[in-house]
Amino acid sequence: MGKAWGNLDGPLGGEQAGRRAQNSDLPTVAPLTPGGKARVVRFSRRQFLLGLPAAAGSLALAQAGLERRGGVQAEASQAGGGGEAGGELAISQPFVAGEDGYTCYRTPALAISRQGTVLAFCGGRVDNCKDEGNIDVILRRSSDGGRSWGPVQVIANDGPHPCKIPVPVGLASGRILLLWLWNESVRRKDDRGRRYVRLTSSDDDGRSWAPSRDITDQVRLPGWKRWYGIGPGHGIVKQREPGAGRIVVPARHGERGRGSASHLLLSDDGGASWRVGAVATLSPSGECTVAELANGSLMLNSRSKGGQRVVSLSHDGGLTMASSGPDPTLIEPENGCQASLLSYGFNPDGLTTLLFSNPVDLRLRTNGRIQISRDDGRSWQRGYGYANGPGVFTGYSDLARFDDGSVGLLFESGADARKARGEEKRRNRQELGGRGDNRHDAIEFRRLPLALISGGAP
Repeated sequence: MGKAWGNLDGPLGGEQAGRRAQNSDLPTVAPLTPGGKARVVRFSRRQFLLGLPAAAGSLALAQAGLERRGGVQAEASQAGGGGEAGGELAISQPFVAGEDGYTCYRTPALAISRQGTVLAFCGGRVDNCKDEGNIDVILRRSSDGGRSWGPVQVIANDGPHPCKIPVPVGLASGRILLLWLWNESVRRKDDRGRRYVRLTSSDDDGRSWAPSRDITDQVRLPGWKRWYGIGPGHGIVKQREPGAGRIVVPARHGERGRGSASHLLLSDDGGASWRVGAVATLSPSGECTVAELANGSLMLNSRSKGGQRVVSLSHDGGLTMASSGPDPTLIEPENGCQASLLSYGFNPDGLTTLLFSNPVDLRLRTNGRIQISRDDGRSWQRGYGYANGPGVFTGYSDLARFDDGSVGLLFESGADARKARGEEKRRNRQELGGRGDNRHDAIEFRRLPLALISGGAP
C-alpha cells in the first residue's frame, strides 16, 4: 500500500504507563471556577451507595479518601453472588477526564480474559472530545474484578493522526485480538478520506501487544465509500454451528445511493485472514453490536435514525443476512447512539438470554439501562438502570460476562446530558480543560450480579 505509518504502536512493556506528558497539570477531581468553587457533579446513585451527602459530587468522593483514578469506588459486596442485598459488586472509574494527560475519554470496549483479568479499552483524546485529532488507543487492566486498575497502557499512538475505536475479541487459546481504526488527521468531518483497519494481539493477558498490521483491503468491498467503521464494543467467537469457532466483528460502511449499512467481518483462522460477511439490508444502520443465539444464528443490533434500533439476523454463520428491520421495543435517541448486545447464555428451552445496554431516551443520551431478554430478543424487561441520577449523561457502553455469572458494564458517564452551546460551551472549555460540556466526565465500570439486572429472577 505504500503508506508511511509512523510510530503507531505504543509501548509494549507490561507495566509501562505510557502516559501523556501533555496537559499533566489538568485537575484530577473537580475543575475549579474562576471564583474558586468546585464544580458540583451529580452522582446521586453513587452517593447513595457510598453514603455520601446529596450535594457531594466528585469533591466529596475525594474528601472521603476514595482515589478516583484507579482505587475502589464502591464495593457493595465481597461475595461472588452479590451478597444478601444483591447489590453492585464493584463500581469504579478507570478513566477520568483530565487525568493521565487526556482531556477526554470515549468509545469504551470491555473484555474479560481467560485468566479473569478485566480489560478496559477506550480512545484517549488529548486535546478535546472531538472525533478527530490526537487520539490514542489505550487500556487499563484490573486483576480484582474491576475494583482497582493498573496504569494506562498506550496500545496505539500516531501523534496528530487519530488511532481510535478499539474492538477486542477474546479467543479460546487466551489470545486477545484487538482491531482499531486509523486515519490521517483532518480539520473537519467533510475532509475525511480513507479509514484503515489495523489488528494487534496479546498472548500475555494484555500486558504487552504485538506490532499492529493493516487488514483494510481484506475487510472492504469494491464500491464502498472510503470512510469505514468497526464496533464500537467487543467482537465474539461463535460457539455453535454453523461456523463454530468463527470470529465475528461488527462493522459499518457507506454506499453511494444507499447511505450507511452495518455488516460483519469474519475470520476462520484465528484472525490471520479476514473477509466481509453479511450486510444489513436496512439503511441507515451504523454502529453495531453482535451476539450469537442458541440456534447458532447471529443477531446484529445497529444504531439508526428515528429512535428505534435496527435488528438483523443471519442463519448461516454470518455469510448472508436473512432479515433486517426496526425493533420498536428498543428505543434510542432520535439521532442514534452506540449500544452493546451480549449473549449471556443459552437456555434449556432452546432460546437465549440476551443483555442490551444503551441510553433509553428519545431526545438525549441519558437513562442508561441494561435490559434483559430470555426469548432471543422477542421481548425485553426493563432490567437495571445505571444512570447516576435523572438527566445525567450515559453514552456509549459495553458488556461482558465473568466466569461466575456476574456481568461487567463499561460506559461513558457525565453530570449533564445536555449538549452545551455558544457562550456556555466556550466557558466550559476554559473551566473543563478543553471539554465543551459535562457529558464526558469519565468512563465508569460496574460489576453486577445477574439478579440485580433480572430483578431477582433466575
